[in-house]
Order: sequence, then C-alpha cells, then structure tokens
Amino acid sequence: AVADAIRNGHHLLAEAPTGSGKSLAYLAPAIASGMRVVVATSTIALQSQLIDKDLPTLHRHSSVPFTFALLKGRSNYVCRAKLRAAAAPDALFEQPVGAGFDEHLSTLREFAEQSETGDRAALPDAIPNASWAAVSCTSTECPGAAECADGDACFAEHAKEVARHVSVLVVNHALYCAHLSAGGTVLPEHDLVILDEAHSFADSATNAFAADLGADGLGRLSSMLAKTGVDKDSIDAFTRASKALGGVLDERDGTIDVGADDRLVDVLTAAGESLSTASGKIDRDRGDYAKRVSRLAHNRLTVLRRLAAPADDDVVWAEKLGASRRLRVAPIAAGPALGRLLLDERPVIAVSATLGGDVPFVQVAGQIGFDPGAAPGAWTRDEDGKRCSGSGRGYVARETASSFDWRTQGLLYVARDLPEPGRGSAWVELAGERVCKLVDAAGGRALVLCTSHANVKRFSELLRANTGHRVLTQGDADAGRLTRSFIDDETSVLVGTRSFWAGIDAPGVACVLVVIDKLPFPAPDEPLHAARRTRAEQAGLNPFVTVDIPVAALVLAQGVGRLLRRHTDRGVVAVLDPRLATREYRAALLAALPPFRRSISLEEACTFLGECRE
Repeated sequence: AVADAIRNGHHLLAEAPTGSGKSLAYLAPAIASGMRVVVATSTIALQSQLIDKDLPTLHRHSSVPFTFALLKGRSNYVCRAKLRAAAAPDALFEQPVGAGFDEHLSTLREFAEQSETGDRAALPDAIPNASWAAVSCTSTECPGAAECADGDACFAEHAKEVARHVSVLVVNHALYCAHLSAGGTVLPEHDLVILDEAHSFADSATNAFAADLGADGLGRLSSMLAKTGVDKDSIDAFTRASKALGGVLDERDGTIDVGADDRLVDVLTAAGESLSTASGKIDRDRGDYAKRVSRLAHNRLTVLRRLAAPADDDVVWAEKLGASRRLRVAPIAAGPALGRLLLDERPVIAVSATLGGDVPFVQVAGQIGFDPGAAPGAWTRDEDGKRCSGSGRGYVARETASSFDWRTQGLLYVARDLPEPGRGSAWVELAGERVCKLVDAAGGRALVLCTSHANVKRFSELLRANTGHRVLTQGDADAGRLTRSFIDDETSVLVGTRSFWAGIDAPGVACVLVVIDKLPFPAPDEPLHAARRTRAEQAGLNPFVTVDIPVAALVLAQGVGRLLRRHTDRGVVAVLDPRLATREYRAALLAALPPFRRSISLEEACTFLGECRE
C-alpha cells in the first residue's frame, strides 16, 4: 500500500497494529523510491527506534545508498549566545530562573565546550526546564544565523545543515507542524512526508497554530527592552499597558468572547500599540541581545494583535499557569489549515496502530484534513514543472489485520461492581484497593494510567502503603527516565497521566498489567473541546456521540495498546470504570479496542495475572 501510494502519488491513511512492522513497511519503499523523505513521529521512543534500529538495519542490508538524520526543534539545542549572556551580572530572562541556576550554568558551559551536538538529550544530568530555557533559543526569539555573532558555531544551525543533505530526515510532529505554520521554511525541501502515530498529529498541529501570552512575560519584556536603547517614556507606556492587561486577565477565566469584551480588546490594543512604538526604537547595533529582543517583541506583537482580533475559527480563553494567568488562542480544528498546508503540497503517508473506528477512519481523517468523500488522485506537474495535486485531499484507506492471538494473550477486566466515578468519594478508595490487589497479583509489572493528577497522587500513596513494590510516579523525574526505570526494574509500578497513555514500549514481563482508572472522556469545560461540541450542536449533531465518544475511544485504545507489544506478551487490561460494562455507549468504545477475552471477575483477572508473571 505504501509503495503504491508513492508510485501513484496519492495519499494513504493506514492502520496496522503494534508489532506488525509499520516502520519497515514505510521506510523500505520510501528509500527505494529515491525521494527525499521526512518521517514525523509523536514520541521520543519511536524516534529512537527509527534512528538507532530501523534505519541502520536498512542501511546495512539495502543495496540502495541513503543517508539519514534526526532533527529536533531549535529549543532542544544549547544557544551559545544566550549561554554567554546568561553569565552576565545584569542578565535578564524571559522566564524566571530558579534556585541553583549558577550551578546549572556551570554545567551547561562545560557541556557546550565538550558536546558535538549541543543536544539537551546528551546532558549527563537533568537540568530544570527554567534553567534550560535561559540558555536555549526558541524560534520566536532567534534572529537567525546571519544576524548572530555565534551563527557559524550554532548547534541548531549545524543540525539543520546536516538535515539538508540527508535522504531520510526524522523529526517530531511539533517540528513538522512548526514547518507548516512557518510557510515551509523550517525544514529542507522534501518530496514525501510520512506521519507515524498519525492519530496525534492534529493535536500537534493545533498547538503549532496556537499562541499564548501572559502579562508577567510582557513585564519582563519591558525590562529587556530597556537594555536595548529604548527611551524611558516608551518603556513606561508599555509597562503601564502590560499591567492593565494583567488586571483584566485576573478577572477572566475560561472561554472568552473577545468580540463582546470591549475592555479586553482595549487593553490588548493598547499593549500592542505601545509595544509597536517601543520595539521600533530598539538599537539593533547593540549586538545579539538587541536582535533577540527585537525578534521576541515582534512575535509578542503578532500575538497581541491576533488576540485582539481573533479569526472566526479561533477560540480564546484565559487559564492559570502557576501564579500567572495567560491568554491562549487556537483554531477549533486544525483540519482546514492542514488540508491547505500539508495535503496540497506533497503526497502524505499517514499510519498508526490506532486510528479509531472502521475504514475509512473518518474522524481522524477529517482532523488531518483528508476528505473522505473525494477520490484519491495522482500528483501531476503544472506548466512550470511544479508538482500539484490531482484530486486534492482524497486518500486510500487501509487496515491491516493483527497477527496477535488477542483472546489467548490478553484479558480485558472491567470492575463492574465498583460505583461509577464522580458519584461521591467512595469510588476513589475502592478503586485504589482494587489497584493494589491487581498489582500484587501481577507482582508489580504494572502501568497505572490515570485521567487526573489527583488520582496519580492518591493511587501512588495507596500502592506505597499497601504493596511492597517500587512505585514510580509522574513528576518524580522526567518521562524518559521514569520509563527506563520502569522497564529496567521488572517488578516496579509506574503511575502517570495522559503523557504515559502513548509511547511507552515495555515488552515482556516488564508490563503484564495496564490499569485504566476512568474512561478518558475530555473535560466538558476545556475550551477547545467545548467549542467543538458547540459546533456539532449547531450542525444538528449529538455532541456526545460525534465529539466525546470518538475522543474517548481513541485515547482508550492508546492506553490499552501499552499492554501487548510482542507476539509472546500476555497480560490484563483492568478498567476500573464500570460504565464500560453497563452504559449503552460501551459498544462504541469496545469497538476501538483489541478483541481481548472479557471478564468482570476480579478472581479471574488475578489468576490470569499469576500465569502471566510466570
């Protein structure tokens, strides 16, 4: 199917289960085609598999010569200019740095001197995000290599230069979406894009097409502008406007109808006008610092203007992050923009282990911009020789059957006897007791997936108090270190929220039990989700059926997919939400899951776990 799509030049959307060899299936024909290819993935685990295993294997055994590389976003590389500026006694930062920064700075200076790549992943010790942000540069503040004294020695630019000359470039979804939102200027020219873990690409696109702003950040920008030659009156005007915006934001929460909020529009407009005046007076001859501040101010101004006059498809909301309140804006759906920016430019191969629903995967297809009603068309050339789309956004959909023996290898246990979540505090304690019993039966070896941080905390406490197993909890370390510890310590238990529902690959007896606390329905008051529900209602549709259930089914399938990773794996998925056994909508959720043997018996689940741990 992949070879046909490349040969004929049409889009492909394909689902194939874990362990079926998706990466080799798309890499082999892509390499054989001789095209320049970008592979975009969602998780670090898959990036590592591609770069450390699959591509080297093909390189050794293929008669087709090719080169490959991994490229990360600019903020993943230490910035020499910011590293030098951070050491100055009067250094100012866009984000506040925490305690221990001087020690972190010393470590980072030594790292920059010795590292060949400057990649944060190569740091021997964990560096807090705040400290790393002080010495790394995002695209919103980088003036570019030509405008920077360290441009010739820039780690990020070196990585981009390597990327320009390889046949196969591996990136993450966020970087590819940044490439799309920047008009195709971030990544090298390429003929074909492969979206692995395609089910999550739309969320990455929504984040890339979004923007946010906080009054505290504008306040720090005022101080930074003062070091670039801007006169005091202009700085004071911008500072007053920023404080006024902060006062208005303190009174806002949740979704905002900007068109009906004159006070908010007034303060956003005033902040934008004063920032425009101040940034126009930056003395760029003051060096790299002034150029970075100029770039940052330009981007902040763009966000202020977008917030003051959002597009018809934008949602604006206020949310609290730590001690500060921020405004965010994002499109209700990324599909229309993706259709224009992604699908109209080149053939797209989109694959995943879980696309949700049946062929042609209408829900996910629409989120990526595909048109289920259009016929797949081949690519042609216009009179200038430029590639152009035949029928635009039609696609071929394929589903590959699994070679797993689901009923022998796996058991789906639903705790039907528990009360429903959300009806008092009884569920939390009873579900916690059930988790402990299941974990003991599995001898540890459990991944506990929660829908809230509160449940992560409570279940971790109960497991530590009532079992003898090592409990790894989200927040104790970064996700990568926790995952490695979980796999290395066979009898450990890992408890986490949504970031652990996908991407963890723990084959064998390292994970014989996956516990899911509740059905992962999206929060009804989450602004983007609420806007999508409203849009469905306006179209005369049932929002629970057309919006809530498909989202929950996809996330649930991702969580369940953590269990069986190899043909020899066995285990139990335990869902502590009785609604999966009692509510009428259970059929739609179960249809998205592997056809495990099903049970509502705790005894049967524990007996099966005892067999699996052996």
